[in-house]
Amino acid sequence: MQISPQAVHATYQQAQIGSAGPLRIVVLLYEGALLFSRQALEKFDEPAARGHALGRAHRIVSELFAALDHEQGQEIAANLDALYGFLLNALTQANIDGDRKALKGAIEVLAALLPAWRTIEARSPNEER
Repeated sequence: MQISPQAVHATYQQAQIGSAGPLRIVVLLYEGALLFSRQALEKFDEPAARGHALGRAHRIVSELFAALDHEQGQEIAANLDALYGFLLNALTQANIDGDRKALKGAIEVLAALLPAWRTIEARSPNEER
């Protein structure tokens, strides 16, 4: 019986996420959203491939959006709410309208925020890695 590389990768990802703390999961989600957004840009002239990658990025940002705790996070959660709304809109415009500029804007935002989340994770004394 031969195991595909995709199956091995999926198992590895599940184990990584299953043992990760909340900040690590946020970092992994940002990395995924950025990866798929960049893939969509690379395949922009191929609507099916672009749509597939954008759909994956959209689902990830939707998860980040749904995970916001407005009660505990207050102002930060409100700011992230607006930011995730912007990202979801930009990803939708890129997919439906073929708006390359919207996609580039989303990539810039994700690329700017990812290092900040990595720094927060690294500085968190209680975060399991």
